[in-house]
Amino acid sequence: RPLREIVSELEALNINSFHIDCKDNLNVFKDIEEIRSCSHTPIDLHIISPEPEKFYDKITEYDVEYVQFQYEDLQGRQINPPKTGKTKYGLGITTSTPIEVFDNYSDFDFILFMTTIPGESGGQFAKQNFQRIRKFRQRYQNKEIFVDGGVNGEVSFILRNMGVSSVVTGSFLANNSAGKALLDLR
Repeated sequence: RPLREIVSELEALNINSFHIDCKDNLNVFKDIEEIRSCSHTPIDLHIISPEPEKFYDKITEYDVEYVQFQYEDLQGRQINPPKTGKTKYGLGITTSTPIEVFDNYSDFDFILFMTTIPGESGGQFAKQNFQRIRKFRQRYQNKEIFVDGGVNGEVSFILRNMGVSSVVTGSFLANNSAGKALLDLR
């Protein structure tokens, strides 16, 4: 289906943001440009790249609202994304990565817990992440928490009660009536 059609359908359901995964490809900004041409819904860009610096100019140009960088691709090195506009920055981590790595990125606004195997659509939420999210909340009380992977209505209910700010879901929306699925998530 054409991107504009998908954007229109999701806009009608009042989604909070468009989560876009970017595997080291600057062409993602062509999609962002098309979304921006027909929508005012915030963009949530997940950059999976060992060279995040090459995205900085475009993040600024498109004033992307949320950007997270995947820790495992950074290999632990520090980065300094541009502090312009309304962009909030986050750090994505997989289930096997200790939450303490966030100490080196404490100027970031949020963390993204990847709660399934990244890249596998339709995966099941790894339940050990509930404990990790609690631990993160206690340690970093002023930081937002995003969760991506395996989120359905039941998991979303638990996450909301844990203070999670945002959940990313693809398969749950795609495999159910999108309107009913969003109602379950909320």
